[in-house]
Amino acid sequence: MVHAAVVNGRRRPATEQRLVAAAERLFAEHGVGAVSLRAVMQAAETNVAAIHYHFGSKEGLLEAVLRSRLDQVSAERQAVLEGLPDGEVSARELAQAVVRPVAAVRASGGAPWIRLVGRLLATRDPGLNTISETFFERNAVFVELLARLDRDASRRTLDFRLAQAMNVTLNVLGDVEQTRGLQGLDAGTWTVDEVVADLIDVTTSILAGPGS
Repeated sequence: MVHAAVVNGRRRPATEQRLVAAAERLFAEHGVGAVSLRAVMQAAETNVAAIHYHFGSKEGLLEAVLRSRLDQVSAERQAVLEGLPDGEVSARELAQAVVRPVAAVRASGGAPWIRLVGRLLATRDPGLNTISETFFERNAVFVELLARLDRDASRRTLDFRLAQAMNVTLNVLGDVEQTRGLQGLDAGTWTVDEVVADLIDVTTSILAGPGS
């Protein structure tokens, strides 16, 4: 599977694509600290020199992995927001703008990426700075719309609600199988579409706040 072949308008060389795809999977499965560059090299069927050539270091490789789907999430979210009616919006509409872009990434094969971001959030890994530095900048329009739902809430509270809605979304969609297992369910009794629908319910409550 070709992984994020075009990033920021630039087409990735085939070797670079393989390295990013291999690193994404290994980092998600084992954690960044537990994965060596040699393991990534072997999985991508290339050599360590290629990693240094394309990314400079392990940190550079992690940054490339994180950025590989970040633009997709942002573009998907922007498309959802642009489809909202003018004027007031509901908490459910904003919840869909949180959940559905991540669900779209999962559907395109990005479950390991989602799981990796969730893992980095849980461990407060400094590698997450790649995303956190632009998180609220990329979501400025979203936060502005969120403020219309609760005009008395502080910016700190609104940012916190958005962050927690994202945490829940990443944890659930990053490993749907584990989510089902915790509920004692399987794919036949709780489909991905149903998981997404239930997740939208939960994130609606988070974004609406205590007055919901």
